[in-house]
Amino acid sequence: MKEVIKKVLVAIDWIFLKIQGFAISAFRKDNLNATMLSFCKAAETKSTYVSYQIKPKDTTEIPILSGLEQSHSFAIVLQGPICIKDEMTYNTVRFYKQTYPYANIIISTWVDEAEENVKRLAELGAIIVKNEKPSNNGFWNVNYQIVSSLAGTKKAQELGCEFAVKTRTDQRVCKPFIFDTMLSTIQLFPSVSEKQRGRIATLDGFGCGMFFPYHTRDFLYLGYTEDLIKLFSIPLDLRVDDMNIKRKLSCLTRHQLSEQMLPPEIYIMKHYCMDVLGFCCKDTVESYWYVVRNYLICYGMKDVDLMWNKYNCLFDLNFYTSSYYGKSDSPERLSTMCFDFFNWLNLYMGNIKYDTRYERYADVTLFAINDKKNH
Repeated sequence: MKEVIKKVLVAIDWIFLKIQGFAISAFRKDNLNATMLSFCKAAETKSTYVSYQIKPKDTTEIPILSGLEQSHSFAIVLQGPICIKDEMTYNTVRFYKQTYPYANIIISTWVDEAEENVKRLAELGAIIVKNEKPSNNGFWNVNYQIVSSLAGTKKAQELGCEFAVKTRTDQRVCKPFIFDTMLSTIQLFPSVSEKQRGRIATLDGFGCGMFFPYHTRDFLYLGYTEDLIKLFSIPLDLRVDDMNIKRKLSCLTRHQLSEQMLPPEIYIMKHYCMDVLGFCCKDTVESYWYVVRNYLICYGMKDVDLMWNKYNCLFDLNFYTSSYYGKSDSPERLSTMCFDFFNWLNLYMGNIKYDTRYERYADVTLFAINDKKNH
């Protein structure tokens, strides 16, 4: 009964806000900004500011500087099912074609995709790779990611691309030319391992953090194509994706999750470190920081302006970007302390140094109580 009442109240709030928005737009030309400004001012409290952000769904409305050249052969791999919500995959390909005209854009998806959706993407100039789905999806669908990412990066190698970035079909990296920036940092900061041609750039934030061993986000990996092929040339996860295990996740600590390699990010990163780099992965903050400092380059969600039209990620930017202003953090958890580029650079330069006391932050559970309620 409480859930029904809650849904009714949410519906009433939505209707009220829509009516208010229409009322404002009747008297203001710039109705969207005026509406949001009004909502933010009304929601502001004595202790909290409220901001808003507007992004066009049609990427042709975004003015992009032309003329940026890239001397390296480069591929953008979007893996996963084609996202038709708001034509996300289609508009993302258009945006990447405009921003990175020199890049090969590869859609690594599944054989059962609707042919009309595949055809539209091909007409934009995207290269389509169709894959058979693995019989076992692995924990949290990690095998789907491994299969489609490996096929996409192999296609990039076949096309002669020296570098590649693996992204998702339901996400868009909105910061113009950030892939060029990542390529530059890979060339500026060499790997310490002879088994890596170069470092791999990846993301941190949104439930990851500096104290969650090997849990950089699997949304994006950028590097030499041969390194990305090695990253995804790992064994498929033979575990069954059991809902009972998922329910237990919030009760496990970050240390325990790392030990059991349950999140896909940890499964991929630990296998890469152990199987490819020959690194002995201890499930500690100290060991994780060694990997981050020597083999990776990290960026934050806000560094790349990543957009994801899933869950509440388009709306709750505090939680999604691990903002320092997030209300769900605490001195005991430090969940918002992530390896964005600035923190990664400080670690690399020795301005942030490991302390044994940091291990206590990996002994907290995945989510705090208020995280579970709100998300």
